[in-house]
Amino acid sequence: MFLEKCVDDKTPAMLLKELGSLKMEGKEKVKDFNPRFTHILNKFAADTKRHDSITIDYYTSALPTTIVQFIK
Repeated sequence: MFLEKCVDDKTPAMLLKELGSLKMEGKEKVKDFNPRFTHILNKFAADTKRHDSITIDYYTSALPTTIVQFIK
């Protein structure tokens, strides 16, 4: 119970760091990566503003360049 409480109570800065370090694994498919990305994104409080352009930047930086060239 104590560990669950500590893990779930991350500050926005901690969540941004987690998003920034998130990378798509070698043979992972985009459809498997998306839930991992969305899970972190959904941890932000509802009143925390997230600009779409920043979210897209975090998302594309987590993907391999071979995939990003088709997104942007």
